[in-house]
Amino acid sequence: MFTKKNLPFNQIFLVLFASLSITFISCDNRGKNFTWNDDVAELTDKDLEEWLRNAPFENEITKKESDDQFVMTNADQVFPFIGRYYNHRGEIRKNLASTDTTIYEQKELIYKDPKFGDLFVTATLLYDDQEVYLSDSYSSMGDPLFGGIEAAQSSYSAILYETPVFVKKPDYKTGLYWATSNNSTYLLGFYQKGQLIFETAIPMLESDSTAALNKLKEVNQKLNLNIPEWANATMEQLKVNNQPTSFWNDPYTSYYMGNYLLDDLMLKTKDTPFSEIDSVKKGDHYLAYQSAKGPVEFYFERKSTDKNEEDFNKEHADLPSYDNEYVKVFYNEKPVNGYIEGTAISYLKDNKYVEMQYRFPKSDTEAQKNIHGILKFVKMHKL
Repeated sequence: MFTKKNLPFNQIFLVLFASLSITFISCDNRGKNFTWNDDVAELTDKDLEEWLRNAPFENEITKKESDDQFVMTNADQVFPFIGRYYNHRGEIRKNLASTDTTIYEQKELIYKDPKFGDLFVTATLLYDDQEVYLSDSYSSMGDPLFGGIEAAQSSYSAILYETPVFVKKPDYKTGLYWATSNNSTYLLGFYQKGQLIFETAIPMLESDSTAALNKLKEVNQKLNLNIPEWANATMEQLKVNNQPTSFWNDPYTSYYMGNYLLDDLMLKTKDTPFSEIDSVKKGDHYLAYQSAKGPVEFYFERKSTDKNEEDFNKEHADLPSYDNEYVKVFYNEKPVNGYIEGTAISYLKDNKYVEMQYRFPKSDTEAQKNIHGILKFVKMHKL
């Protein structure tokens, strides 16, 4: 069975496939074990989907009528921010093709509520208890399944605005935000308790400006979240904070403009003490800082090779290395007069590679951490 509602892209489409055999290769089977937090297990009864169905909304369109039914919606276009979070490196992935194992499970329920219209509740379980962040802006591409071939050329965006209702406590953090997308405005509730992330977006009603907040408080009760900041929130508190502090800050600096206006190399330097120093002519870019134990430097340049990526990596396979998805960084270090001097290399593209040189005091473990934090999480665009 196949059904499709011919609606504009600011509304939810629904596609149902029945008696369809689909094989998924799940990241859950890559050898990483998941352990339930006791509080999260008790709250959700270890079933995210059924727990979410306690939310006080009507007309869920993502609920399957049978086990052999597969449901797809255009929620990513209507809500470009749905279930999208960032850790200290960047956006964490939920797609099956990714090698990222940050997310253990993610469930999204989409509703066409008779009072509020299109909205969602979503819950995410992380393998590890790590802090995640929202971005202040999101975008998503169109889906040809819903809009035809030309939809692939379309994009959809959303902007988030922080309100003063934000707290970060030892056992949880939460915030209320305004989200605008496709000419609609939503009250967005975000909550993280260890490995559990919960989020809901409720449309603002022109006829009742307090309805979304009142409904959010009802969600808080029905799901037994019992978040005091949600329970005590008032409309007066939901003014836009013009100096937001809770959004994700990109820790990467980009280098070497490549194809499609994309930089070829991204290095995670913004969360380190490194600063680029133009007056020192070492490599294409030279970064340094002065630690309490001595000078720390890191510089790099793009070089040519007659080898393709496979042969390049084989040639250096005996060296220690880091893997960040499809980027492989080889490195070698040696002590020299109380310092550690190192060289790292990584194949870029088109018979080009990046050579990185670095130096730090041998006893400076923080400098070592900063440098290896750069090497471990190198990103590249290889198109």
